[in-house]
Amino acid sequence: MTVYEAFVDWLTAVLGETYEISTGQWVDGPSLADTRIAAVVQNGGPPVSVDDRRQRYRVILLGPRNGRQHVSTINQNIESLVQAAMGDAVPCGAASVRAIGEPVGPGYTTENRAWYSLDLEVLF
Repeated sequence: MTVYEAFVDWLTAVLGETYEISTGQWVDGPSLADTRIAAVVQNGGPPVSVDDRRQRYRVILLGPRNGRQHVSTINQNIESLVQAAMGDAVPCGAASVRAIGEPVGPGYTTENRAWYSLDLEVLF
């Protein structure tokens, strides 16, 4: 299992099955109009120190199209990631997950999807 796969498993465990996971930026289309999207973008990380790898990810949570009314739910979901990162639940093989900073948002896409983003670091 790769670091990315373990991180996505952790993300799914925290958020449940309510989000469609997108590796990198999502491609919007009519079939995704009612779908909540969790875009996971790998942001590299610092150099390997001894045997420690610290992968960084940006998670962007988006609500359904034309769904400005979902902004508070998206905010609650991003906050649940912050809380989980401060807890003991970590991906398989990881030592820790921590939020790098605070959530960014709300924002709105041209399709009127409410979004929040959060940067996280996984120590392996």
